[in-house]
Amino acid sequence: MANLLYFLADRIPQDLRSLVIKYIQNEGYSYKLCFYSETKEEIIKKIKWSDVILFAPGRFLDNEILCEAQHIKLMQLWSSGFDKFNIDGASKYNIPVANNGGSNAISVAEHTILLLLATSRKIVEGHQRVVNGMWPGNSHGLDMVMLHEKKLGIIGLGNIGREVAKRAKSFGMEILYVDPLEPSQDLINTLQLKKCNMDELMQTSDFITLHMHLNKETKGIIGKSEIDLMKKNSIIINVSRSQLIDIDYLYKKLAKKEILGAGFDVYEFEPTTGFEHYLNLPNVVCTPHTAGSTIDIYKKALSNCMKNIRLSLKGIEPNWIVNSK
Repeated sequence: MANLLYFLADRIPQDLRSLVIKYIQNEGYSYKLCFYSETKEEIIKKIKWSDVILFAPGRFLDNEILCEAQHIKLMQLWSSGFDKFNIDGASKYNIPVANNGGSNAISVAEHTILLLLATSRKIVEGHQRVVNGMWPGNSHGLDMVMLHEKKLGIIGLGNIGREVAKRAKSFGMEILYVDPLEPSQDLINTLQLKKCNMDELMQTSDFITLHMHLNKETKGIIGKSEIDLMKKNSIIINVSRSQLIDIDYLYKKLAKKEILGAGFDVYEFEPTTGFEHYLNLPNVVCTPHTAGSTIDIYKKALSNCMKNIRLSLKGIEPNWIVNSK
């Protein structure tokens, strides 16, 4: 019987822990829980006991720890993103690391549309006005916009970006995109996608959404020069990683109402500290990194993870490997 180590953060609620454990138990593995808050000695001891490791969520383990994990057949992340994981260290010690195979793509795409609508139609303000009985003084829609016949600029047309494009098309949006890889011609034709460069996308889009992994090339990809190109009545949505955007400069533009609005599901510090100056702006809508978090997606991601772990234990190459061994 294989030994599985389940890495988790202290803040993961008990109900979610129980769901993960249920999937592990259904596979018949012996398992132990390991919290990131444990001492390095405790973590290394548990890793030495393990055959495979499930990270839910995936966080950084230093090379001193990974050096003791060279026997591990697979380090399986339950997430799509892996920028917080020590990929270089795992590669150094020939430890395969896999993500969830994009199982959360549709959930994140739906959440992106949610933020597009919430920002463009001022849902948070409207809710508060109804709850507090403060109907007088509202704009009567003069500062709201529809998605229909607007240009959506998608930065990153991968699994999530493509799903966003499909849903945006149903709203009657014109879709521009920036991506180094070409989508299929069928997709281009069906959604009438228009490829452009970053400057054109930033200058002409009414809505902009980001869907890419954070790495050395993409960090700060939306900086001062890109933000300055944005239309005054445009809205930007980030469900990927906070560090993709120069948030301090974007805050200045939002505060001066030189940009219509923004929606965020990701932040430099998670949980947020309460001191993020942009969070209290009336033209900003925020959610607590839950774009890919629904019960449906947890089940799908865990099924993918268990399938991958089974493959690795049988000596078969797992799916969705994100590092070079």
